[in-house]
Amino acid sequence: MQDREGFGVDEKGFRKFIAEGKRVPPRLGESTIRSHIKMVKEFESFLRRRNAKKDCTNATARDIRAFITHLHKTHKDKWNNLIGLLRYSRFAGNEDVELVLLIILDGSDVLKKLTMAVGDEIGKKKSGLILKGFVLPPIGTSPKRMPRATKSFMNRLESNLDRNTCRKILLKGVHAGPPEYYAEEKKMLRESKNVDEYLRKRRRALIKQLSDHMKNDTLFFTQRIDKKSLDFVRRNPEVAGGVRRGDRIFQTKIPYMMIEYLAEKDDTMKRYYYCHCPLARESILSGLDISHDFCYCSAGYEKKPYDVAFGEPVEAEVLQSVLWGDPVCRFAMRIPKKYLAEKS
Repeated sequence: MQDREGFGVDEKGFRKFIAEGKRVPPRLGESTIRSHIKMVKEFESFLRRRNAKKDCTNATARDIRAFITHLHKTHKDKWNNLIGLLRYSRFAGNEDVELVLLIILDGSDVLKKLTMAVGDEIGKKKSGLILKGFVLPPIGTSPKRMPRATKSFMNRLESNLDRNTCRKILLKGVHAGPPEYYAEEKKMLRESKNVDEYLRKRRRALIKQLSDHMKNDTLFFTQRIDKKSLDFVRRNPEVAGGVRRGDRIFQTKIPYMMIEYLAEKDDTMKRYYYCHCPLARESILSGLDISHDFCYCSAGYEKKPYDVAFGEPVEAEVLQSVLWGDPVCRFAMRIPKKYLAEKS
């Protein structure tokens, strides 16, 4: 928590918060930390011009939205700038600002990264022809408008590329973060006698994380955790870290809004509360038809920890999806044969 004896960015406290690595990715680089601090200082200067008594600890949702509008006008509404504000809001204990930024940032750079992944996979020239005229939605675009952009992107891919290539692009896990985010996965597997023990450790880690959020009344991404939510995860080992059957790990996605999901009776609304994807979630309510294969983007996210743990890309398959009309999103990841042989 920031020292309230005086105004100003608490750089020392923020650095300590980052070093603890509890609510930020591990091992953030010095240049990243400095850019975060620079943006926070700009936010506080903006606040002070509007109200001399405002700082990052007492800023409101309206304040951060106004600042994002300011950043848009100055062409600074970039993902890296907003993620720095998000991380500082967590340190400062300002949940109002944190939640606004989480919602705005959730998936905001995925389409951009996917367009880059297209170029990496098939070459810049061919990619440029396929995506010519495709306009990336700016940060802060209403979630209701995102499915149309997603549909346009998928239509371009599927009209020009074969299914395997499309899936290969989507499975890159562009929104999952760099491999260093998952160093603990590799460590857990290395210290386990087999894959089953590794998966049990994953389940215990997630349940502890959720328990801590419930105990401390803090957000797990954008949602609160109550006892019913925690009990739901505990009863479902596929949700809580995956279960091995044969040479595959089966994993069911944790609902995006568990409290609302568990209380809802209507099937459509349950699927809406379940869905994590900000690029397609609203299509569940609007009825807009988006390619089923787009869910392989989520599979790419789910498989990234296993890619790091096993030291190689794993095969992934989407088995069920709420976008397809199923009650859950469920995936299967194939364990590399050499690892099954060594760690059985």
